[in-house]
Amino acid sequence: MRLTIPKPPYQNGIGKQIERWKAGSKLTTPEIFEAFHIHPDLASRTGVLGAGFLGHNLMSTRDREIIIDRVTGSHGAEHEWSLHATIFGNAVGLTDEQLDSTVSGPDRERGLWDDDELRLMEVVDELAASANLGDDAWTFLQDRYNDQQIVEFIVLVGWYRTVSSMCNVLQIPAHPECRSFPADD
Repeated sequence: MRLTIPKPPYQNGIGKQIERWKAGSKLTTPEIFEAFHIHPDLASRTGVLGAGFLGHNLMSTRDREIIIDRVTGSHGAEHEWSLHATIFGNAVGLTDEQLDSTVSGPDRERGLWDDDELRLMEVVDELAASANLGDDAWTFLQDRYNDQQIVEFIVLVGWYRTVSSMCNVLQIPAHPECRSFPADD
């Protein structure tokens, strides 16, 4: 870890805020939650955004998790990917093979995904890589989502790219109670 992150006993109400972020999860506190609290004021602002994605999303929960798993998986953020894959993956109907493939990328040959989900991951990759979308990707989003959901999609990809950057730059390891990235073939 490149910076010292807050650990119990927490100071200045950090413990209460982290418990709200954990939303009843029995997992040991994810270090990404603690890392954001290096800057408590920023953590209080970003916590609202993160919680909003998990509790008030307008797109399907399955789409949300495919997007999050693909962004964090493709950016090598094993800590955040492992949390979502473990807590939400199977709960939204994703198989272990599908979750693993969110790390390596969409593969039409394996038959794990329907065409729309494969295209969704390709659009995620395009936005995460370039901070822009071509006309084909834009048309796909317009056919799939309403205007509010499109804005949610754009911000969701950007937010989890930010979370991935936090995990990677600070070198936060995979959560010990969660599944790991798939082994390289």
